[in-house]
Amino acid sequence: MTLPRALTAAALAAALVAPLPALAQSQLDRMEVLSEQANALMNEALVAQIPALEGNMPDPAWDDRVRSAYSCMLDGYVDAVGEDGVDEMLDQMEVAMADATPETLMSGEMASGVSQPAGMSDEQAQALMTGCGVMEVMMARMAESGAMGIMMQQQ
Repeated sequence: MTLPRALTAAALAAALVAPLPALAQSQLDRMEVLSEQANALMNEALVAQIPALEGNMPDPAWDDRVRSAYSCMLDGYVDAVGEDGVDEMLDQMEVAMADATPETLMSGEMASGVSQPAGMSDEQAQALMTGCGVMEVMMARMAESGAMGIMMQQQ
């Protein structure tokens, strides 16, 4: 796996869990569970492809930085599509995660079952991820764990 592909996989994992908003704490709780599951699968897939990553991947559990970034993003989704649109997205993600494997995550197959809610474009979702710092936090965690350095050495 090349570095760009590894970063693409990391971005995909974040994007899969990114398209979800929340005013209600229960929506943020659901997002946290889904995000942690996706991050654990991504870690497993990356370690399978780059064994040197074993023990150097970031913990899939949310910390305050991740929670803050996703809370911002979820609020943006609620503003754009409403709570019902967010619930529909979370429902799709829960179904996709039920059968997810590291392979379906890395191949993009898992993402095919999850779509942006009506009223939200991919560009708007990307802008929310960027504006709320989701990718920035995820990349910082990869650097802090040592995973980013190992992936760069594998080039």
